Amino acid sequence: MAGRTALISGSSRGIGAGIAQELSSRGANIVLNYPYASEQATCESVGATLATPWIAVCADLTTDHGATDLVAAAVARFGHIDIVVSNAGIVPLAPLWDADLATWDAAMGLNARGAFSLVRASLPHLTPYTPTGQISGAAGGSRIVIVGSAASRAPKKSQGVYAATKGALDAMLRVWAAELPPRYGCTVNLVAPGPVYTETFRSHFKTEGDFEAVKAMIEAETPVEGGMASVEDVAWAVAFLAEERSRFINGEYMFVSGGSTMG
Repeated sequence: MAGRTALISGSSRGIGAGIAQELSSRGANIVLNYPYASEQATCESVGATLATPWIAVCADLTTDHGATDLVAAAVARFGHIDIVVSNAGIVPLAPLWDADLATWDAAMGLNARGAFSLVRASLPHLTPYTPTGQISGAAGGSRIVIVGSAASRAPKKSQGVYAATKGALDAMLRVWAAELPPRYGCTVNLVAPGPVYTETFRSHFKTEGDFEAVKAMIEAETPVEGGMASVEDVAWAVAFLAEERSRFINGEYMFVSGGSTMG
């Protein structure tokens, strides 16, 4: 990925930070993103771990100008964008009777609308395919990778709002993978993690006992030993889809769930 530029939304911590580190290890220049000034130091600490040139951009994707500001900063620094990873999101969990419209609006605003605005703003700056004249048709091109969730196809209780936002991404994947490649020379794919052990995941549990009970349930449902994915597991899947050699993979919904979502 040397010389290629990767923009990763929501990359000041967790999965986004892990994706940035993986893509940097493969040679890509990195555009990090954080939503508020309070996250600047955390985001820049991620940048300090990278092996390639990087910038950290404050941009809130729930605003009308957040995505365009982020893309403009990326282009000003690196001139083009080769890889767009739409990762920024929140994870609201509540049964319907405890959910509210404010939570719905916030989750849809970032998880779905934020992805829509980021991908749309990036389109004019994507690097197109290079025709080869061979039967394979083209080389290079850009990659759009959406970080969705297994909840869009295999939701659990209390995931109603969250699953709806990720279901919107699932629907957009099917449309974008058909309409964007011919015009912009890109591929569009989605990585759908099951449970991933992050600080955010751990924060949903008030007691150690609650966490251990859910952990045991996940382990029982997951064929692969360990039960929960690591950040690195998700980052590798994203990087695989972002590689040059993945140029003929398009429209895929890739579970990263250890088999817990089979059937």
